[in-house]
Amino acid sequence: MKKLFGTLFIFLIIGFACYFVYVNYIKGIIPKIGVEEEVANIDEYYIYGNHFNIKGDLKITDINYDDISLVLYNGEEMVFDVNDEKEGTNISFSSSEYINEGIYIDNLDKGIYYLFLKLTYENKEDKKNPIYKYYVLKNNTEYNETIYYTLSKYNNKIIINSDEEYGTFMFNVSENKDNNIYDVTIDPGHGGLDSGALFDIYKESDFTMNISLKLKKYLESKNIKVKLTHDKGDIPSDKTIDEYNEHGRAVIPNEVKSKYTFSIHINKNNSSSVKGMEVYTPDNINYDFAKDIVNNIVNNTDFGYSTNKMYRVSDGVYTHNFTETEVKSSLNGYKEKGYKAYGVSTKSNYLYMIRETGGYLTGAYVDDSNPDKVGVNPYYNSNIGNEAYLLELSYLSNSSDLNILLKSEEKLATLIGEAIVKELTIEK
Repeated sequence: MKKLFGTLFIFLIIGFACYFVYVNYIKGIIPKIGVEEEVANIDEYYIYGNHFNIKGDLKITDINYDDISLVLYNGEEMVFDVNDEKEGTNISFSSSEYINEGIYIDNLDKGIYYLFLKLTYENKEDKKNPIYKYYVLKNNTEYNETIYYTLSKYNNKIIINSDEEYGTFMFNVSENKDNNIYDVTIDPGHGGLDSGALFDIYKESDFTMNISLKLKKYLESKNIKVKLTHDKGDIPSDKTIDEYNEHGRAVIPNEVKSKYTFSIHINKNNSSSVKGMEVYTPDNINYDFAKDIVNNIVNNTDFGYSTNKMYRVSDGVYTHNFTETEVKSSLNGYKEKGYKAYGVSTKSNYLYMIRETGGYLTGAYVDDSNPDKVGVNPYYNSNIGNEAYLLELSYLSNSSDLNILLKSEEKLATLIGEAIVKELTIEK
């Protein structure tokens, strides 16, 4: 009997050992994928908001493919459509034409993923089984490694670099253990010595702080993690908040790795007839989210779309990049002050809370040229950017808008919050 129990015990130990090896080694091995000799060259990759985008080209002799796609591979394929153009033997491709679209990576399961370009050809000998060819993606950018943190509901950290086995882009998805990571940054416009727009007894900064705090409360009730650039009482009445450097207003969103930034403002105009809602955006984006924000407000309050026509993209939606004239005037007086000129261009968004939170994607330019006089945005050249919007919630200078605003702070916060929740909780 003892001999029987001893034998059973040995088999049990062997069984556990085999199971351990299977789970930790054999099961975890990803079958190797066959790749072609040609290599796709990548000249740009970035993450804006919570979408990964990549651009590059591939030179091959046979460009008569039926389909082209990007594939994230971890033993199984996740296939993503791409835009492509052919010229001779060269194929140019990109994952999206808009910076706020592309490959949604927040909901990736933990593990290792490899990114390939996949071409599909007709199989003339067996039409039911197409021929697939896979190409590695060689990173030719200055960004050798990028670390991205997902929305808190997924709570993952994604390291993007190139692997040694294939030499292609690799995504290493693991659990995020940093508590100082946020989904959304809210910036209450102005504050302290800078009260913003003034009209009669009303200050813009009072409204923006109240609405921002209500918006924060609403979003947190929906399990969205929110960071304020400053809170009530943070800025003494005789001080202004720093815009740049460590913990600066335009730096905080990237310090806390948020995906979205919303800067809350109230407008003013020399003409009392100008009124209505305005949402300012970066350029080169899909405007659907911006439209959702302004439409949700206009459709559920007595506010209307802004009557302002400058920089208007659609009803209530505006994009203002520097014009050539504004580029020149922005640097007026720099030489006299002993300042070094910045690399301002027409690709730079005019509004710093959009421009400087989006890295190079929105034309950020506050580098270390004038550290003691202006400050530094350490993320000005980052390839990870917040998807940023500046909301001008009516005009203080219009009596109709002001009367509505005085009784609508809670409603405005809820309506903005609804649009944000809709955007952040859709499975892409």
